[in-house]
Amino acid sequence: MGVFTSESEHVSPVSAAKLYKAIVLDASNVFPKALPNFIKSVETIEGDGGPGTIKKLTLAEGLGYVKHHVDTIDTENYVYNYSVIEGSALSEPLEKICYEYKLVATPDGGSIVKSTSKYYTKGDEQLAEEYVKTGKERSAGFTKAIEDFIQANPDYN
Repeated sequence: MGVFTSESEHVSPVSAAKLYKAIVLDASNVFPKALPNFIKSVETIEGDGGPGTIKKLTLAEGLGYVKHHVDTIDTENYVYNYSVIEGSALSEPLEKICYEYKLVATPDGGSIVKSTSKYYTKGDEQLAEEYVKTGKERSAGFTKAIEDFIQANPDYN
């Protein structure tokens, strides 16, 4: 099995607490509203939301679905790790993708989103650099959409 790692940082004007709540704790409500052209629904299939929970994200028409396994939730330190274990995001040659997020509060009330993506390939398969680049861009766009939703809904806590 090959492992390909990608790291990125994103500076957000939204506080770590609000962004973490929207992305991790309130995903089933926020994702379909913030990303209506990409995510149709989020449902918990198994578990209570903590480690071991399995979530299914039904994507927009024709895009399929993705199942996530929650690996770590640390609400005090704004850490969230999950693995994509099934669905349309796992095209050949991928076996799974693990995402690690850590949000760090900044003095101005915003946050820094630090993310690491680990792509696990089947056997000795290689992963095209373009795939990793596209994943980084998609992740940044996803975070931006959540930020935009929070800023457009000032009553969101």
